[in-house]
Amino acid sequence: MSMNGIDISSWQSGIDLAKVPCDFVIIKATEGLTYVNPDCDRAYQQGLKLGKKLGVYHFAGKNGASQEAEYFVNNIKGYIGKALLALDWEGSGVSRGPAWAKEWLDRVRQLTGVKPVIYMNNGTVNGYDWSSVANGDYGLWNAGYYAGSTAMGYNPDAPIIGGTGAWKFAALYQYTASGRLSGYSDDLDLNVFYGDRAAWDAYATGSPAGSGSGGTVVYTVKSGDTLSGIALKYGTTYQHLAQINGIANPNLIYPGQKIRIR
Repeated sequence: MSMNGIDISSWQSGIDLAKVPCDFVIIKATEGLTYVNPDCDRAYQQGLKLGKKLGVYHFAGKNGASQEAEYFVNNIKGYIGKALLALDWEGSGVSRGPAWAKEWLDRVRQLTGVKPVIYMNNGTVNGYDWSSVANGDYGLWNAGYYAGSTAMGYNPDAPIIGGTGAWKFAALYQYTASGRLSGYSDDLDLNVFYGDRAAWDAYATGSPAGSGSGGTVVYTVKSGDTLSGIALKYGTTYQHLAQINGIANPNLIYPGQKIRIR
């Protein structure tokens, strides 16, 4: 199972989430040490009332990583434990290297008890050594526009161009910035989350096992188990388990079967 959603910033201020079809919304909250999105809380509260799954992100600036992490956390305290947390790693921040990003992620985890995901385009995924971040079990929000700027609606089966680098899989994939959905008259970023609502909650309340590339974990299938149920237990997705175990049909697992979790 997967979910379709959008990510928004002040460029989409005032967007009426009641009119735009989406399972989840990820909202820009902060940038650097001085910027707070003035529309963040309005959009967040509307999404909450509508039952959307929610996330908030910080756009990396030019300051110290721990300082920016603390600024982010201070401005999203009411969302902690309820929203997926993310670092937007693009623009001028990229040249500072993975060590800055790792410090930010570690500091947010220390302050909140939640492991954020990190957003980056596929060129950045493959252009740097992200092993320390993947091994830290911080999930990947990958971006790659397989159809360029072609206008499109949701495509949860969008191909991830270029692979996922140090990560075994992506938690989310932003596959276009030219999304067109009913209820909104301009382009939107469209994303797929490779999991269900429970998996999203696992990221929001404390990063799930298996989001990076840590040590090997193996589960023995019991009578009545489903691949989705096993994935939920470990905070991952059934797509990930099917992929790494070579399971062609996720509905056909059997008691005694060994399922590698990560």
